[in-house]
Amino acid sequence: MKSFTLLLATVVAAVAAQSQVDDEGRLYYTSPTSGTVWTAGKNNTVAWSNVCKSENTQDLNIVLYVSTGANNGTEQVRVPDIRALGTLNCLKQKEVQVFIPETVKTGSQYSIHVDTKPLQSYSAQFTIQGTEPEVSVVPTPTGTSSVHIIMPTGIDATTPSAVSPTPSSPATSEKDTANAAGALKTLGSTAAVIGMAAAAYMF
Repeated sequence: MKSFTLLLATVVAAVAAQSQVDDEGRLYYTSPTSGTVWTAGKNNTVAWSNVCKSENTQDLNIVLYVSTGANNGTEQVRVPDIRALGTLNCLKQKEVQVFIPETVKTGSQYSIHVDTKPLQSYSAQFTIQGTEPEVSVVPTPTGTSSVHIIMPTGIDATTPSAVSPTPSSPATSEKDTANAAGALKTLGSTAAVIGMAAAAYMF
């Protein structure tokens, strides 16, 4: 039993040592991971759990990458117009803070890249909550504006107006014409009676 325990411990140690050799130089990120959400305009954490190879003596740039969607989503390119987010020294540190510019747009296919040796270190794809993608505004075609006409109460806009225009001067009614004619007739009869009386007086 004791021999078996010793053998098992030896195997585990050998596997661990082999893994360390195979992975030497590549960073194992604990942040960001696939479930990480960073916020643009704020500091965010880059962390890793292992020590890189001793030849990585200089500070290394931390660069923001994004997936192009090619090669089953594995192809990644540097985000244009974004400088290095910061630097790290993988021999002396295990965590650094980086600032994400406010101009970075919202997306879920970002990753960070560090040019470690002999293997480059890419993180898992993660999300950045930033500036929303621009919305294209289509201008309204000219000539489509609606014109609203307010009609007076009781007027139907679909039929000719029933309101007659007011004349500039009042028209003479038939009643007024008849009254004028009657007055002239009475005046004529009176003049005839006076004439007859005058003639009888003279004779």
